[in-house]
Amino acid sequence: FSFRRKQTTLLLPTPLWNDPRDSGLIGQTAELFCDAPLILTDKLANSVYLNAAAERLLGDRAEALVNRAACSLLGFGDSGGAPPGLTSALLGESGPWRQIVRPAGRDNASPVFCEASALTVAGRLVCGIIRFSSDGE
Repeated sequence: FSFRRKQTTLLLPTPLWNDPRDSGLIGQTAELFCDAPLILTDKLANSVYLNAAAERLLGDRAEALVNRAACSLLGFGDSGGAPPGLTSALLGESGPWRQIVRPAGRDNASPVFCEASALTVAGRLVCGIIRFSSDGE
């Protein structure tokens, strides 16, 4: 059995993570989900990284979407509109949150399945993870 990794160039905001092991985990996560729409979030549940598939799904470039509240990217409005469980899942305070969403900026697009969870190490948040089931194309 052999596994051939797709060659990708990741533009991750590595200065957000002081520990190089955390940066390594972030890079591995981004590579693992490189073909699926992926958003990584920080300790405030704001987006810090979006891959190309997420850009296509949301209909905008990552630079325009970074630092937005995750709930707003999922079509729930500002941070006050987060559904129960979403923020706690992204902060590693609960199990995964799963729901069908209509991502922001794509009101005429078909709804997609979304899962929010967190990458933690020894109970410490590394990042929140939002994955979608469709590449939006």
